[in-house]
Amino acid sequence: MNPDHSPQPAVLRRRRRLLLLWSALPVLLVLCLSAKLLSLGVLAGQAATGFETRDADVVGSAALGLRAVNVIEPHKAPFAEGGARVLAGDFEAARAHFEEALTLTGPDDECVIRVNLVLSIEQLGDARLAAKDATAAGKLFAEGLAVVDGAPEGCLAAAGQSAAPDGARDAGEKLEQAEARLRQKSGDAKAGKGEAQQPEGQGESPEADPQRQTQLEQLNESARNSQLERNNGQERDEYLRDGDYSSGPDKPW
Repeated sequence: MNPDHSPQPAVLRRRRRLLLLWSALPVLLVLCLSAKLLSLGVLAGQAATGFETRDADVVGSAALGLRAVNVIEPHKAPFAEGGARVLAGDFEAARAHFEEALTLTGPDDECVIRVNLVLSIEQLGDARLAAKDATAAGKLFAEGLAVVDGAPEGCLAAAGQSAAPDGARDAGEKLEQAEARLRQKSGDAKAGKGEAQQPEGQGESPEADPQRQTQLEQLNESARNSQLERNNGQERDEYLRDGDYSSGPDKPW
C-alpha cells in the first residue's frame, strides 16, 4: 500500500492562517493610511483653533502630531511648528522651523513659506536694531533679502496680478513689501541710522511702533490663514495653502 503523503489537518490549518494573515496585510495598510489622512484634518483643525485663540501650546501640539503622521507633505509639520514659535514670540526658533519647511516643500507652498521666513528674519533684525547692534541687524536684513532673492520667479510675479489666485497674489505682495522694507533697513543699518540712533525720548518702543505692529499682524495673518484648507472627498487637508490668504483674524505673520 502506498503511504499517504497528503498534508495533515494541522498543517492545512497553519497554511490557511498564513494565507489569511498575508491577505489581511494590504487591508491593514489601507486602514492605516486612511487613519493618517483622517488625522491630518483633525490636527490641522487643532492648529487653526490654536491660532484663533493665540495658543502657542495648542499649535505646537498639533504640529508634533503632524510631524508623526504627515508623511505625504512633510513640510507642513515644521511650518506649523514655526507658527507656534511665532505665537510664543520666539522668532529665532520660528526661523529654524521655516528654514526646515523650505527644504522639504514643493513649488506650490514655497512662496508662503518664504514670506514667513523673511518676516521672522526681519523681526530678528528689528530686535538687534532696537538693542543698538546695527552690525548684527544689517547682517540679518541681508539674510532676509537673500531669502527674497532666492524665491522662484512666480512668487513676485504674482503680486498685483488680478488673474493670479488670491493666496499666490497676497504672498507675492507681502514678499514685495518685505523686500522694500529690508532694503531700506539694510541701508539705514549700514549708515548707522534707525531705532538705535534715535535721540533719547523720541523713539517709540517696539510695542508702540506702528510699522513693527503691522509686521506682527502680517505674520499672524500669514501663519493662521496658511494653516487650514478644506478636506473634501479625495482632497487631503492642505492647511498651508489656504486660498483666502487675507481674511480671518490677524496671524503671527
